[in-house]
Amino acid sequence: MTAPTTSAAPPPAFRAASGHHYHSARLAAARRLTIAADHSAGLAAECAIKAILLDYLGSRLNDKQRPYNKGLELGAQPHPTGGTWRKQDRKEYLHEHLPDLWGQLTTILDRRRARETGVLFLRLIGHNPFHDWDVSGRYCDSTTISDADLDRHLRAAYELLAAHEQAKFLGTGSLA
Repeated sequence: MTAPTTSAAPPPAFRAASGHHYHSARLAAARRLTIAADHSAGLAAECAIKAILLDYLGSRLNDKQRPYNKGLELGAQPHPTGGTWRKQDRKEYLHEHLPDLWGQLTTILDRRRARETGVLFLRLIGHNPFHDWDVSGRYCDSTTISDADLDRHLRAAYELLAAHEQAKFLGTGSLA
């Protein structure tokens, strides 16, 4: 009998993955592969947001290597209509996908009163450029993704990456 093995997967490298997805998105966009470009732009933004949350805004990895923020956990609450207690949906505190992930980023910044951010970063996150993006978009035909949508998603992914890099470069731990 052999002992059970445990997964020794390395922790996610969200910053590196974000850069990889962004470059893949740019290459796909240059070849007019709209679906792949838009999907990769969204993944680049997701990974950049997760890197920002982990590196600068207090989020952590759980025992399954999934990012979350303790500040978003509410615990059991009374059901709004009375009766049984409501268990919080894990999607409310685990950092998963856009566009909900963008909402988590802004909620965390609001609760921290944006101590670690500057005007440029607050302007960047003031409007969610991925409000209409969904990870399942990879299954669509290319007619549902406009050039304007793709440009907006690519620009936002780049700006999120740049914000993370600037904070790292400055060494201040703040998002300018």
